[in-house]
Amino acid sequence: MPRRKNTVPPSLYSDYNELKFIVVTTLMDLIKRTRGNMLTFTSKKLAVHAGLPPQPILLTLIKDVLENLRREGMIRRYKRTSHGVKYMIDSQSPLWKAAKDRSLIGILETPYLRPVLARIVSM
Repeated sequence: MPRRKNTVPPSLYSDYNELKFIVVTTLMDLIKRTRGNMLTFTSKKLAVHAGLPPQPILLTLIKDVLENLRREGMIRRYKRTSHGVKYMIDSQSPLWKAAKDRSLIGILETPYLRPVLARIVSM
């Protein structure tokens, strides 16, 4: 997935599902490009990779998406520092498996991801 322009679409602030879609697809793209068995990332890294400006309000919303993914068991918290929270995902995660093999997207069937799964499948 190519990087997007560094502007925030107006709908992004009013449509949480759009932001969730961007975060999940960006994370899946990072996983797909990873050669190892583990990936660490922050809210800012995801924003920059998605082509979104790393504004504090946007980073807070991205962190909320990441925390919900953590509660669903898709990612884990790696460490918390004064600079923020660093997350990790490894090859045992359902999200990792679905990113590497799109035919496994059905294993992501969680209440939190349900609104964006149809869009991910149609890509």
